[in-house]
Amino acid sequence: MQRWLLLLGVVGLVTTVPTSFDQITPRDGESCGYDSCTDAEPGVLNVHLVSHTHDDVGWLKTLDQYYYGSRNTIQKACVECILNSVVKELWLDPKRKFIYVETAFFWKWWVAQPASVKSQVHTLVRQGRLQFVGGAWSMNDEAASHYQSTVDQFTWGLQKLNDTFGDCGRPRVGWQIDPFGHSREFAANLASMGYDGLFLGRIDYQDKARRLRERTMEMLWRGSDDLGKASDIFTGVLYNTYSPPAGFCFDVLCNDEPIIDDVSSPMYNADAKVTTFLEFVLAQSTYYRSNNVLVTMGGDFTFMDASLWFDNLDKLIKHANLKAAKENLKVKLFYSTPTCYLKAVKDANPTLPIKQDDFFPYASDSTAYWTGYYTSRPTTKRMERETNNFLQTFKMLQSLTNLPESNMFILNELKSAMGMMQHHDAITGTEKQHVTHDYERIVTRAVDDAYIIGNQAFNKLLMPEASLVYERCEFNQSQCSVTERSQAFVVTVFNNQVMPKASAKIDLPVTGDGYSVYDETGTNIPCEIQKLSSEYFSMPTRQSNATHNLCFFAKNLPGLGYKNFYVKKVTKEKRDTKKTFEYHSNINDYWKDIRDKIEVDINNAEAKTIAGNSDTNVFEKVPVRDNLNVEVHDYDKDINWDVLKDGDEKNEEEVQGILKEANKKLVEEMARVSKDSKTVFPRMSDDEMRMLSDDPLVVEGPQDIVLENDYIILSINKDSGWTNYSSKTDGTTLSYLPVPGYYIGCEGNNRAPANRSSGAYIFRPNMTSTPVLHTFRDFPVTNVVQSELQEVHIHYDDSVCLTVGLKDDTVYFSTILNIDLGREYVLRFQTDLKTDGAFYTDSNGRQMLKRIRNSRPQWNVTLAEPISGNYYPVVNEIYIEDEDLRVVVNVDRARGGASLEDGWLEIMQHRRLKHDDAFGVGEALNETAGGKGLYSIDTVMLQVVSKTKENLINTAEKSLKFFSEPQLFVAEAPFSLNKFKTMTNVYSFLKTDLPKGVHLLTLEPWKNKILIRFENYLDKELSPDYVSVDLTKVFNTIGIRSIKETTLAANIWFEDYKQWEWNTDEEFSESFNKEYGNEDVSRAKERKKYDDDRLIIKLRAKEIRTFVAEYGVKN
Repeated sequence: MQRWLLLLGVVGLVTTVPTSFDQITPRDGESCGYDSCTDAEPGVLNVHLVSHTHDDVGWLKTLDQYYYGSRNTIQKACVECILNSVVKELWLDPKRKFIYVETAFFWKWWVAQPASVKSQVHTLVRQGRLQFVGGAWSMNDEAASHYQSTVDQFTWGLQKLNDTFGDCGRPRVGWQIDPFGHSREFAANLASMGYDGLFLGRIDYQDKARRLRERTMEMLWRGSDDLGKASDIFTGVLYNTYSPPAGFCFDVLCNDEPIIDDVSSPMYNADAKVTTFLEFVLAQSTYYRSNNVLVTMGGDFTFMDASLWFDNLDKLIKHANLKAAKENLKVKLFYSTPTCYLKAVKDANPTLPIKQDDFFPYASDSTAYWTGYYTSRPTTKRMERETNNFLQTFKMLQSLTNLPESNMFILNELKSAMGMMQHHDAITGTEKQHVTHDYERIVTRAVDDAYIIGNQAFNKLLMPEASLVYERCEFNQSQCSVTERSQAFVVTVFNNQVMPKASAKIDLPVTGDGYSVYDETGTNIPCEIQKLSSEYFSMPTRQSNATHNLCFFAKNLPGLGYKNFYVKKVTKEKRDTKKTFEYHSNINDYWKDIRDKIEVDINNAEAKTIAGNSDTNVFEKVPVRDNLNVEVHDYDKDINWDVLKDGDEKNEEEVQGILKEANKKLVEEMARVSKDSKTVFPRMSDDEMRMLSDDPLVVEGPQDIVLENDYIILSINKDSGWTNYSSKTDGTTLSYLPVPGYYIGCEGNNRAPANRSSGAYIFRPNMTSTPVLHTFRDFPVTNVVQSELQEVHIHYDDSVCLTVGLKDDTVYFSTILNIDLGREYVLRFQTDLKTDGAFYTDSNGRQMLKRIRNSRPQWNVTLAEPISGNYYPVVNEIYIEDEDLRVVVNVDRARGGASLEDGWLEIMQHRRLKHDDAFGVGEALNETAGGKGLYSIDTVMLQVVSKTKENLINTAEKSLKFFSEPQLFVAEAPFSLNKFKTMTNVYSFLKTDLPKGVHLLTLEPWKNKILIRFENYLDKELSPDYVSVDLTKVFNTIGIRSIKETTLAANIWFEDYKQWEWNTDEEFSESFNKEYGNEDVSRAKERKKYDDDRLIIKLRAKEIRTFVAEYGVKN
């Protein structure tokens, strides 16, 4: 028994002699995978009938509502019914086949089944009658999903199938029949996972029409120029999306006539139905290059009564084959699967066209560009991004701190929640509102439960004899019970990236304005306390007593490690109101007088922080001189006459007289005398006065607002908004204009394309020509607050508050949005760069793809919607460039983005619409809370880069860091600062810094081993031939003893996978980005392979490598 349990636990099961305990290995006469396929016959049209159901993991109903068949007034759908019925019907006839896709639903069903049913399913899988395709936790979206999350959810789903069914449960093909566009990075991922093919349902209507004409519905798709041939994957576009031919839906959800073959019945229709079907498949065959066609027989939540389908398909196959034989039609119908269809096409050995770009944007008709969902429900998209960060952190901490195996239950709960969120109606924001709430409920509970891992890990490292209780906060809306109620608390900043010297701006919601912050050594560090923007107090979802934000910078964070900060509340004494005053004729004397008494950090005066005594307020310690009388002031005493003499005593009296008079006027002018006390204040500039004030001063004087740090000078013109950027490091300059504004969404009845409304899927502004934004108000902006943290806060109206700030050598733009109904909010950057219509967007947060305005790489596009038709998904980065300069915008969640004019970049940030777009959701995208539009708070980062190789490498690193920012964990401190100083307040799990370009993509427990993924995130233009990583010198707390490489999803040993090769019409180019819009680009060459040296692995450009590792725990 133990032997077979071990067998279940390995990756890539091998065939063994079956025993009575073995449900996995095929018996004699059984076969699965390609070996179970019906052979296609040469010289005839082989019609592969694919029985399937498409089960959304949430859309119009929640996951549980769909599974149990609840709320059928919304949609009649019951996944439990489907699986029960299909298994029963498959068992009745060995010729029948069925495919299943979503492991989330299958696993929910599987764990509830009795042993007898599980035994039947094992038999069906071993015999290839029930086959899995796709096999991830859900059918993921390809526009808004990040490649890390996609890889994770495939790994999780495939692990379940592999552990349960072995190699017979391994999907051979991807099945992306419903996502609204398809990404190049996803194709590369599938190829790296060991899939042999990919089938798509939706592509642009113009692209599909062209492909039908040119017989290019099936192609060889190159997923990455950097990975080359290793990223090639056969890709087929399904003829009828994923629906059956018209008139052939044999389901309780359909009204089509069944096949009646009782010749004695007046309802007999078998001949007519067969003739119609054969006409359909013969027409379909003219658009494909082999003698095989795939016909999808199923649809959304079909097969709840599987007998209806299988009975009719049995009749269709029988009578069609009889007719073909009788009439010599050379057509053969049979039950098949996408896997078997792919094998038949491969055996036919056609020559395929190639594809090297992607399938975005997707349009279903001339006015229906599915580019709105790139942005829909921005708060859900941000929640998904943050949850991914938590998942990576908790997986790492579980492995690196050797926590109890019992934690795996809650870690798996979080994996399931994230897998669900990748679904193409989850992260896309294209579900009903109550489904959104259910997604949020599931994810929130999973993260809350997984916090136990963070608590265990940090307490194990920080202070074994005491216990900190870390509590989760909602920093996005300035809400945190710990920081609000505690007199002292610890902030643990964890960096799950391996890049060292990370930094983070920390914003903590607090009550009051008296706090001190201490770093890991117990040294007081600069901080600032800012009043919360009024928008926070208007958020109906916010439940907080916080009135201020405590802000400071966490600098030099270790790679794959943490740093602690101690924060304590201080009592702010009242000012001394005694009628005493002082004067200084020279401002430098004023500072000297203060310095003589105490040491003051002038740069942080606004934060009330004093070196050596942070509990003291600088204003209470200013020394005063008593009984100064301006009327009888001796104007001579402050003048040093000796230093003014130049050796010529002739005019000395005259000079002294002039200086006395001037000094008298100066002091009188400086004296600001109150009615009662006649208090005199020294003359200071506005900036100096602001530095001494308790609260930031409204700046209204100068035309330019200047922000400056060690790297950047930013000068913002208050009248126009134009901003001059200047780098102190390399002299790079750029003038740009940030334009916050919005489009008005179209409103219509959707009965014709011209009346299409903007909705959850569709972005359709009420303009089709010049992309002029509606703006919230015109400059000049007078309500600007400039703070010591180098930020400018701009309140446009009740809808928008924009903060512009500096962080190292980048500029960030944080926006609080509460837009009115019918608006689609955009942040645009206008520059004078000459870009020739080109811009670049990322593919799932990884490789960059060139876009050209009003163009498509493989066909001549006609755009009836030139604004939405030029929008592309942006998961992490969008940029424009000229010969010398690159302007990069990074986003903190998935967005839509475009460059609608040369030198422009824009990203959509929020959408709130009045109407549905008639693609199934049935309700308008109108998120509200407390009767108001839902607030969205987001941040984008601007990088201005001189295009040297070193700068571009650093830009790639900063983009990766921005995606996965350091995380904050806060706990009340039941101890003093002195006790804090004895704790382990800074720690890195890394033994040594890793080479530039190396990223630890995955580190997680894998049964009694660990799963590790390293990637080289640099492309071949920036990376050396390879970078090396010595796995024996990476981690401090664990030691790697041995490794075995797998494919990307960790379900096949790499040595066991052999990629299929195909004939193509032409060769791939060396670089799609260089070829697009140009000519005479060189053809691709195969990359050189480099052997590892035992535990020293080598990573080529953009390569991800996955290993199962045996390890030991270090003390």
